[in-house]
Amino acid sequence: MCGRYVLVHDPTVIAAEFDAELDSELVGREFTPNYNVAPSVHIPVITLVAGTRVLTQARWGILPKWSRKASTLLINARGESVIEKVTFTKAFATHRILIPATAYYEWKRPAKDPYLISPPLGDPHPMALAGLIVESMIDGQAQSTCAIITLAAQPNLESIHDRMPACIAASHWGAWLDPEFDVEFARELLLARIDLRAFRVDRAVNSVGNNSPALIKELDSTD
Repeated sequence: MCGRYVLVHDPTVIAAEFDAELDSELVGREFTPNYNVAPSVHIPVITLVAGTRVLTQARWGILPKWSRKASTLLINARGESVIEKVTFTKAFATHRILIPATAYYEWKRPAKDPYLISPPLGDPHPMALAGLIVESMIDGQAQSTCAIITLAAQPNLESIHDRMPACIAASHWGAWLDPEFDVEFARELLLARIDLRAFRVDRAVNSVGNNSPALIKELDSTD
């Protein structure tokens, strides 16, 4: 699964990286790096609007129509069954998005030690996590909400967790966002693997109240 991630890239940098326009709500807004992004907050996402890529915001966590409780948020969608699930079927066909991330966290069992998983050291580019965007009614208001698509972990990460967020290769961003490409082709794009590294970090990340660069510092093997 993917339940926590890091985003330190400024929206203007993200927009340039993804060749996207900034949504008016983000223009001029002060940005603070987030080292502990958690579900239910609004996060930057890339959508396709009338053929143009737009960097906007969506609340992380889709409230399914069968639930009236805001606590029942679906933060992930399994790539293997996303086409068959009623909550995700339409969104996967017509409302696929990219979710920029600097890195993400995963917890290794049984001790539940947190690990940071990111592109190789020195790679300045944000990851593009595969996602879906859906209009949800939360607290009586229609909100744009999203979920991150997950897949079985690639071999070098299996020892940490059996799931990981699907990452879309830069060469496939256009096709992933474009609803003209059918769902079977889109599902094939989920299978691309990218180079990722992982290292153990402090358990301080377990609390969503902690948010500082110290969270992404690699622990010594003796810690």
